[in-house]
Amino acid sequence: MKAKQKIIFLNVPESKINKMRPVLGLMGIAAEIIDSGRLGDNVGYIAYPEQYENTAAETVSEDFGEEFMLLCGFDQKSLDAVLNFMRKNKMNVSLKAMLTDTNKNWTLGRLIKEISAERQMLMRKK
Repeated sequence: MKAKQKIIFLNVPESKINKMRPVLGLMGIAAEIIDSGRLGDNVGYIAYPEQYENTAAETVSEDFGEEFMLLCGFDQKSLDAVLNFMRKNKMNVSLKAMLTDTNKNWTLGRLIKEISAERQMLMRKK
């Protein structure tokens, strides 16, 4: 069974998410907003609690403040469609990640740190 496509948002203004909701709805993509209280939870559990256990359950006091979105259950075509829509409508979210076999057991805090570090490295190379 293929997992339902969803995007999980952290620190993204609701006004920005609301601009995306109609298009996401037409594409059959759910939108979920979480808060920084979930930073110590496993990424897989946050995305699909019915499929994954929350084995991390750490308390993370650090709040990242940057906008973050986690894309879950996407194939390349759907991913391209969402990112193209965002680009055309100038809806930038600074940090984005896909749920993968590698990161599904990481905490959300760890994933955001990794993505943030990658982004900073890429920015230095420009």
